Amino acid sequence: MREPISIWFFSGVLFLIYGVIITAQGIWELSHPPAHPTVLFSLHASIWWGGLMAIGGLIYTIHFRPHRKQ
Repeated sequence: MREPISIWFFSGVLFLIYGVIITAQGIWELSHPPAHPTVLFSLHASIWWGGLMAIGGLIYTIHFRPHRKQ
């Protein structure tokens, strides 16, 4: 019988994808700043939070991947 795939694996993949997209958007904003930047634009929160989401998603994806040897 096949082992079911954990929902945490899919959550990790989703976080990884969202993190990569948000980080890429933050890097894009570095070279193309908005016409009316927000007050804390200089902190580049999208790069930081996108990177943290991608790292967390990668950890979950690796830890809960299917067919992992026990």
